[in-house]
Amino acid sequence: MKTLDRFDVMARGDEIAFLASARSFLHHQVRSMVGTLKLVGEGRWRPDDVARALEAKDRTRCGPVAPPEGLTLLRVDYPSIPLPLASRAPPP
Repeated sequence: MKTLDRFDVMARGDEIAFLASARSFLHHQVRSMVGTLKLVGEGRWRPDDVARALEAKDRTRCGPVAPPEGLTLLRVDYPSIPLPLASRAPPP
């Protein structure tokens, strides 16, 4: 299980943008969420269908995985962790 810090859905003209932020993601997690929400947008699923899929905690109950085209990694943030002193020593 992973926790999302943020998941926004925005209309941009003829396109829909999804912004997801988390410490880490499961394999195909965002694509699975987008594919599921696409079913809602098409009227094939209702919001309570999404709730049931999430409650099941079983990926096979979600909608299809969205294709990778259009998916863009915007950035990766790493925490500021000081390096050990030994790694800061100048080379001999």
